This record gives sequence, structure tokens and C-alpha cells, in this order.
Amino acid sequence: MNGPQEQKIEVKPSTLVNLVVDVGAGRYRVPQFQREYVWTKKKVIELLDSIYHEYPIGSFFIWKGPPEHNRLFRQTVELNVPPVKENDSVSFILDGQQRIVSLYVTLNGLTVNETDYSRICFDLQKEAFTDRVADGKRYVSVCDIWGPNAVTLMRRVEGGGLGAFERCFQVLRTYPISIVEVRDKDLPAVCKIFQRINQSGKRLDRFDLISAMTFTSDFNLRERFKSDLVKRLERTHFGAISPVVVTQLLALLKSGQCTERDEFSLTTGDIKGMWSSAVDAILLAADTLRMNLGVVNASYLPYDALLTLLAYYFMKSKVRSLPAKHLQWVSEWFWRASFSRHYGSAGPTQMGRDRELFDALIEGRVGHFDPGVKLTVENLLETRMTWTATATRNAFLCLLAAKKPVHLVNNSPLDLVNGGISDFTSNEKHHIFPHAYLLRNGPSGADIHALPNFCFLPAELNKRISDSDPATYFKEFRSENPQCDTALRTHCILDNEDAGIQSNDYLRFLRTRAQLILEEIERLCGKITVPREGERLVTIESLEGQLRDLIHRVLVQGRGENYWKTNIPPDVREEAKKRIGAVPGRLAGGKAEEVLSARTRLDFCNVMDYVKIVENGANWGYFEKTFHRKQDLRAHMENFNNYRNAVMHNRQMTELAQRSGEAAILWLRMILSPDQEEAEPELPEVE
Repeated sequence: MNGPQEQKIEVKPSTLVNLVVDVGAGRYRVPQFQREYVWTKKKVIELLDSIYHEYPIGSFFIWKGPPEHNRLFRQTVELNVPPVKENDSVSFILDGQQRIVSLYVTLNGLTVNETDYSRICFDLQKEAFTDRVADGKRYVSVCDIWGPNAVTLMRRVEGGGLGAFERCFQVLRTYPISIVEVRDKDLPAVCKIFQRINQSGKRLDRFDLISAMTFTSDFNLRERFKSDLVKRLERTHFGAISPVVVTQLLALLKSGQCTERDEFSLTTGDIKGMWSSAVDAILLAADTLRMNLGVVNASYLPYDALLTLLAYYFMKSKVRSLPAKHLQWVSEWFWRASFSRHYGSAGPTQMGRDRELFDALIEGRVGHFDPGVKLTVENLLETRMTWTATATRNAFLCLLAAKKPVHLVNNSPLDLVNGGISDFTSNEKHHIFPHAYLLRNGPSGADIHALPNFCFLPAELNKRISDSDPATYFKEFRSENPQCDTALRTHCILDNEDAGIQSNDYLRFLRTRAQLILEEIERLCGKITVPREGERLVTIESLEGQLRDLIHRVLVQGRGENYWKTNIPPDVREEAKKRIGAVPGRLAGGKAEEVLSARTRLDFCNVMDYVKIVENGANWGYFEKTFHRKQDLRAHMENFNNYRNAVMHNRQMTELAQRSGEAAILWLRMILSPDQEEAEPELPEVE
């Protein structure tokens, strides 16, 4: 019989003193996938206040890795610690980097990113930490209280402050902490641990993990991304792109797919071998989008997938510009994908499929791409110009930018990059019916920030318009600009008696302009399909029927025809019995078990009842292969239920509820499809 195995996780009680000593000695290091040190002095002061009042500040998670992972060390700030040697025994900070570094730089009085942490002082009168110059009497630097001359300094403290000084001195040296040490885990497992324990901070993304796993002394993906792409894109004013563009592009080129699994399959050799070509392709794709499709900068992108797939085309075709026929197809693909919200759910899966269209294009074959643009005037009225980006909002911005809008008074082209109009979510900017005017005079309940109330306005026109009513300031524009109608058309604005501007009728204006925008979208995309409620009802009823069939089939195979007695939760059974009994003439005595078949009884369950049945402890083993994860099941079924109820009862839906419901329908279709091609469907991505 083997002896007891060493625990792979251990909780160690320690003190703040020991923690700081271990950091100073280089025993605790920061791994590559951690983010930069970003804490402000205000947050550090709050942390010190918690320590002084002996509040808990959370555990610290440490990974004790083998020496071969010492290359993962990253010096986030200059801590004056010894360099890592090849055979050093090093532990990496998985969770707690910001707290540990904050305490270390403050207690040692270091300067980080031009911020002097020796200025964090302890106010002996108020017994509070503050940011100011120390005087050694009332205000004592925390690094001096911690330092070797603390006892000497204590003698100079003024009268009543001595007790506070002694308490602060004692608390800092005796404050208990808890260290959770993880051992014998490989890097992918450690990265997953980090993701799960770091929910309260900035979420670690795939790019961070891939950068860590592919890091070598001569190649650092994170740094190359910054130097080779971010800086060059900034020079062209395209701005910062998401790093996921890079990893998904490389995965598409390696395996034809770009799911997480494909991204994590990338090796250092893969990335280094494709890097130069990938950088050139992304720059070419960004230029093409900027020059031809109104993507003024990366913040306008409806989806990152649009940049990724176009870069794939450039990298694989090795062309430097799009032939006219290819540009026409790419334009239609761009607008249709954007306004249909094509990449909003299961985006990576869709990208893998659509990659084949670009392969065909490279080979000279024009593939069919028509995801179905289903937009109405109401959809546009419900879309808001807020700071939260959506595909529809960003596609609208690209649409306006692509029309080359001009100044409404002098007809000069607007500078959408440097013209003071980039802050398009500001309350004071870009409203055709001004924000302040609508607050005073707008109809009750009208959305001031509705998408049709937006246009690009330079700073000086915003200032001039101020809170004027549209009828007045548009009349002034017309008197100064004989070509005002032509200028307005570049903004998709109509100013006639029926358009609502001349009468200051905000609701009429919104509908009139929404219709104009819809016509422009139809020109770019082709025919727009208006969704029919009947089609929605058929879809919902079909999916519910398939779901009931699946539950019945699985439980009969696992438990037999009597599964209602043994495997249906009691509360579900009781509610179903009530619903059956409420049907006139259905049952003589209300005994559902004796009259109706097991499958028919499922028709009297609601959507969330199905979740209870599948999640039930006795049943999950039968369904796990189909649904994979309970959290996915519950999230999608809740969205499906909300969508179903809104459609069935003809209720209005928010854009978010509609999109979440449609994503849930897509997920259910994949789950219920016979071939189960989509083994692990993804939750819908937020646009």
C-alpha cells in the first residue's frame, strides 16, 4: 500500500511581515499572464485602512511551479528584487498581485509609474491614512513606521499621537494573512485556476493565457502585439483592436476554426512562423474597412470577427488590395453580417463556417451569404446611442461614416477622426433634437438617446445649436447654405413638412428618419425580411415539442415508462396535475397518472419545469451528455422562457431580451439536432 500522497493544495497561515520579506527575497513572483500594476493611492489607502482596523483583506493564491516555468516571470514594476535564476525555487502569485505589490511598494516607500508611495502617511490624530508630505510629527510616512528607524521616530511623535503610532506599528507587523499554495499543476490548469479565482478583478482573457503559454526569451506575444500592431494602428488613427483578432486569425489559418480549443492549440512555433504575415494582413484589413466601409476606427467595428475574417482573406490570398468584384462581395457580407447580428451568438463557430466563403472567394468563386436582415422601424427606435456598443449601433455609425457626411453650413467634409466628434455617446453632443431641449419640451417617455436622433456634428456646431429647437436652427442653416438639402442627405436627414423638424415633432421625426435609415440599410444589404410573429410561434412550439420528446425518450430508456413516479420532482408533478385538472372535461376524477400517458403529461409542464427535471440529481447523469453543463442549460432556458412568454402574450421585448432569446433558440436547435455537431454551444456574446 502506498504512503499518503502530498497534498496539491495547502492553506498556510502567515503574517504581513513574512509576505513582504518573501516578495523582497524574490520567492514570490508575478507570472506572465497577470496584468500590469494599476492600483491608485486611493485604493492602497483603503487597503491599509482595512489592515489597521483588522478587517480581512482576502487570501493570497500562490502557485509553486517547477523550475522550467521560471521563464514565466514578469517584472510588473521595479521592486528591487533579485533576478530569477534558472534553478531558483519560485512561487507565482495567482491571485493577490495588486494587493501584494501595493503593500510592498508602500511599506518600502517606492515610486511606481511616477507615483511616489512614500507620500502615503498615517495621520496620528485622526488615526487614518492619507496622501500628503510627511512631517514626522502628526503625519508619519507608512514606510517610516515600517522601516528600521521606527523606534527612533516614535520618540519625536507629539503627545497624544504616541498610542496611534504604536498601534499602527504593531498591526503592520502582526497582521495575519492566509496563503493558499497550489502545487503539481501544469500551466493550462493553473491558468484555469486563475480565471476562476479572479472573478472580482479584471477578467483574464484568452490572449493573456496564450501569451503566457507561448512565452519564450526571444518571443513575447503580448509585447509584439503592442509594438507591431497597436502602435502602428494608432499611427493610422484606426486605434486599438481587440487582441482576440490575432489569436482567432492565427487559429483560422492553422486549423480552419477559431474556437477556444483551436486558439489554445497554438504553439510558439505556430505564432512565430505566421506573425509577420498576420500583422501585414490585419493592417491591410483595417485599411480596407476604414477606406471603404466607414469603420473610422476600431471602436466602430460591429464585430471583431469582421476584421479577423477580412485579415484571413488578405493573409491567405497574399494580395495587397481587393479586386473590384471581391470588394463588392465583401461589402455586402460586411453590411449583412452587421445588421443581421450574425456574429452575436456562437461567433467563433460562425467564423469557422464563413471562413469557407473566403476560401471560395480566393479561388474565384463568389459564395452565397444571406443570413437574413430582419430590421424594422421599431428596432431602430429601440436602439440607443449609449456607451454600451451594439452591432446595430456600430453598423449605423459605419453607415453614416461611409456616406462621407459634410458640414451642414459650409459643406466641407467632416473630419471623423480629429474633428471633435469621436465622443458620440455624450449627452451634449450629436443630438439632432438637443438633449436639453427635449428635457424641457420633449414628449413624455420619449427616448432622447434613440438612434435616429443621432448625427455627426462637429464641436462648433454642437456649441452653436446648444439647446435650440430644431425648427429654428435648421432654418438658420438653410439661410446660410443654399445646398443644405444635399448636405442633409449625407447624414440621412430629411427636412420637409412631413419630417417633424419644421414642426418640432420629435416622435414624427424619429419615425421619418428611422424609415430613411432603413431604406439605406436595404440598399446596402438587399431586401430586409420583417419578422412575423407566426413564424416565431411555430419555432417556439416546435422546439418545446422536441424538448419534451427528448426528455421522455431519455427517461424511458433510463427508468422505464413509470418515470413520472420516480424521476419527476414532486413540485413539478403537483403543478402538472393542477394544470391537467383545469382543462374542462379532460379528466373525470383528475387522476392524471391513470388517464394520460407519460409523454402527454409533459405537455402540461412549463419551460422551467423542464430545467428542474433535467437538473434533478437522479436525472442529470442521463442528460449530461446532451446538455454538458447545468449553468448553460439554466441560462439559455431562462432566456428562451422570457422570449417565449413575450411572443405568446404579444408583449414588447427589449433588444437585449430579443437577442438573448434568439441566441437561446439557436442553442436549443444545436442541442436537439440529431447529429449533435455543436458539442459545446457557447453563451451569446454581448455586443
